[in-house]
Amino acid sequence: MVNYIGFCESFKEQYEIIGRSSKEVYTFIFVLNIIFSIMAIFGNILIIDALRRCCSLHSPSKALLFSLAFSDLCVGCMAQPLFVIHRLAALKSNYHLYCIAGIGSNFAGSTVVVASFLTTTAIAVDRYLALHLRFRYREVVKLNRVVRVLFACWLASLIWSSLWFLNRGVQDILRIVLFLVCLLTTTLSYLVIYKHIRRRQFCVSQRIGRAFLPATGSFNPIRFRRSVSSMFYIYCFLLVCYLPYTCIIVFVNRYQLTPLTLALNSAFCSLLFFNSALSPFVFCRRIQEIRETVRRTLPLLLAW
Repeated sequence: MVNYIGFCESFKEQYEIIGRSSKEVYTFIFVLNIIFSIMAIFGNILIIDALRRCCSLHSPSKALLFSLAFSDLCVGCMAQPLFVIHRLAALKSNYHLYCIAGIGSNFAGSTVVVASFLTTTAIAVDRYLALHLRFRYREVVKLNRVVRVLFACWLASLIWSSLWFLNRGVQDILRIVLFLVCLLTTTLSYLVIYKHIRRRQFCVSQRIGRAFLPATGSFNPIRFRRSVSSMFYIYCFLLVCYLPYTCIIVFVNRYQLTPLTLALNSAFCSLLFFNSALSPFVFCRRIQEIRETVRRTLPLLLAW
């Protein structure tokens, strides 16, 4: 009972500033987060169910997408409700609840967001391996290997989130390192794939489309290009939602807190959470197999 109070000291200044801030701004942010939370929960449950039913997707690819959808579901179920309770408790001058919800929000939010970012990086590497290995891809990229990689991603996320209790300075440094490593790895993977696709398109124009005839082997270039495009969209949305929050966190840690910076912190955190509500729509829009499965499942759920 006494121990967790020590972890709340970093919240104390925020608590005092939020308590005297504009209630209308935070009420608007709360309403948005409640809507995003509901969208994330139901949308990602649909995606997880669609992945379970879909048989045409490669099993390792399904595992990667499942991890991404599961992390988004956790955002809607845990991170966003705790975030709303955390900020609302400050407006209601309930420091005890503010403290407990703050610890839960920081730990749960950090864990699932980092897991999502690492999974997105793993997906980019998976697409690069599909290009590099070609016909050997299904022999090398097995389901059990992908599961071990995903387990390592979630374990790394838990360890990184636990550093908040042990050494926040180290956690802040690792935040930047982790972000840069994931950003560099993912960007380089998609850049190599993009160059290959452009080169192949040039060959198509030179050979009157012969290079894009249906593939006879297990590597289908048309399907591969579509899958890369889908995963790249998901990566871009995650990056757009993640980058502003990372910048404001670095700014808040270096400079004095003000009502404006805390309001921006809450707004950018909401934008980061919005990615979890948006992802199911991107899945359905960009991945045909999932879209068709959801289209068959949704009427049954509405009728029920």
